[in-house]
Amino acid sequence: MKSFIKIGLLTGLVVSAWNLSCFTIVSWLNKISSLGIPVARIRAYSGLIGIILLIIGIYFRITTLKKKNRNQISFAQAVKTGAFISIISALIGGFFAFIYCTVINPGYAAYMVKDAETALAATQNTPAEISRQLVEVRNRYSTSTQVLQALIAQSVMGTLGSLIIAAFVKTKKSDSNKKNI
Repeated sequence: MKSFIKIGLLTGLVVSAWNLSCFTIVSWLNKISSLGIPVARIRAYSGLIGIILLIIGIYFRITTLKKKNRNQISFAQAVKTGAFISIISALIGGFFAFIYCTVINPGYAAYMVKDAETALAATQNTPAEISRQLVEVRNRYSTSTQVLQALIAQSVMGTLGSLIIAAFVKTKKSDSNKKNI
């Protein structure tokens, strides 16, 4: 099995395990400790850290590949490697999002809507406005949207991260010229 596939699978598993466990544990702690943190914020922060874990996995593979190739890697090679890892990780993330929303926590969408409804009730919005916003919340936290968000977020953010990493890690022309002398 190619190394980028292994790293993509491993990164996808780590990111998915992080997102699922962090959200579940912190939401539970939030509930029993009455911290009052909106669950959407917990979800956003755990997702952000998941993206950071994805970028770390990409960086690890790109730098390992560079070392393996006698400290040589092109910008295109680095971006391609990172993009492949992102796509594999996104597929794993989408799969885990589906399993979480349908098997592990089938009440996830209702839980998120209930929390949003509580937060919206504390605002000065009219009942009609709250009702309209709750429709958006239901759509945002549906299983299909959660799967799409995992696929898109990890693919896009991982590829953008790969572009940035590649710009810093690529072999500079002056470095490759020194080796040829």
